[in-house]
Amino acid sequence: MNDQMLSAQLGAIKIAYYDVGPRDAEDAIVLLHDGAFGSSAKLAWEGVMPALAERFRVIALDLVGYGGSSKVTFFDRPPQAAHGDVVSAFFATLSVPAARVHLVGSSFGGSTAVTAARTRYGQPWTSAVSIGGSLGHGRNGSAFDELQRYDQSVDDARRITGLLVEDASRWDDHVAERHANGLLPGHWEALSAARVRAPQRDAAGPPPLADRLAKTEAPVLFVEGQDDQLLVPGWTAELAEMAPHGRAVTIPGAHCPNIDRPEGVVDVIMEFVESVNAEGRIKS
Repeated sequence: MNDQMLSAQLGAIKIAYYDVGPRDAEDAIVLLHDGAFGSSAKLAWEGVMPALAERFRVIALDLVGYGGSSKVTFFDRPPQAAHGDVVSAFFATLSVPAARVHLVGSSFGGSTAVTAARTRYGQPWTSAVSIGGSLGHGRNGSAFDELQRYDQSVDDARRITGLLVEDASRWDDHVAERHANGLLPGHWEALSAARVRAPQRDAAGPPPLADRLAKTEAPVLFVEGQDDQLLVPGWTAELAEMAPHGRAVTIPGAHCPNIDRPEGVVDVIMEFVESVNAEGRIKS
C-alpha cells in the first residue's frame, strides 16, 4: 500500500489516517482497526483498502494509542465510547460529501463501530460492520487473556498475530511491522493503562448488552470468522437478534480475516453497504 498517510490535529491529539478513493463517491467507508498490541490501520486494512477504494471513498485511521496517532487513553468513559468520541471529532474535521457513511471495524474497532452507530455521536453514521467485534459477548476467556499481554519481543508479536489470523508463519513482514509499532514511545503504556481499575470504582458497569443493542437504529452486520479462537461460535447470530436491524454472516478465516483473507471481507462489506438505502435502512 503506497498511499501516503495524512494527519489531522484535534487540539492536542494527532490522528494519522489514510484517505483514498473517489472524493465524489456516494458512499464513504471509515475503517477502524483491532485493539491488539502493535496494530494499525495499515496492518489491519492494507489488503482491503485498494479494492474498496475502487468504488468508495475509504478513510482508515490509526486509533489513539496506535501507530502514528497520539498515545493517549481515557479513564472517564468506556473504551469504545472514548474511541467513538475521537473518531467522531476527527470525522468532523474532514470534508466528506458522501450521502452515506459506513463504519467498518475489526475486533475492538468493530465494537467501537457498533457503539458509534448506536449513539451516533452527532454524526450521520449510516451503518456499521463489525468483524470479530462482539462488544465483550461470547469471549473465549483464556484466549483473550493471551491477547492482553505483550513483552514487546518479536516472538510475542508473532504470538499475537497468531491469535488474529489462521497461520502466522507466513507473515514475517506483518510480524516485523507489528513489533516495530509495539515499540513506539507511549504505545505499550497507553494500551496497558486502559486496563487500570481503581479499587473503589463503581462495579455496576454499563447497561446490559441487549438493552444497548435494542436502541441501535442503524443497520448492523456482525461478521464471524469460522475459525476464530477468541470468540465462541454463533456469537454473531445472538447479537444480530438483539439489534433491530441486525444481520449476521460467517466467513472463512480467524478473528481478523481482513488481514489474511481480505477478498472475502471486501465481498461482505460491499454487499452489505450496497444493501443499505439513503435513509439508512436495508433495501427490501
